[in-house]
Amino acid sequence: MSRYVIDIDDKILNEQISGILNSALNHELQNRYSETGHAITAAVKDLVYSKKDVIIEMVVDKAVKEIVRKGLPKLLERSGS
Repeated sequence: MSRYVIDIDDKILNEQISGILNSALNHELQNRYSETGHAITAAVKDLVYSKKDVIIEMVVDKAVKEIVRKGLPKLLERSGS
């Protein structure tokens, strides 16, 4: 049986192991969140399309209120000058 002894600085060994672990974890997290991101994107898209009439109505109501709140005073100011 052969026996080999390798003398490695602990600091270098820790850096190498940390690099390997960081790379593996980063790869795993990117894969996991990539799949999650696609699922969330699809779910949001489905929700928006299923509620598009309600969303459009809310946007139109908000726009009308903003036009009245900001535009009406300007219109009155211009018509009075």
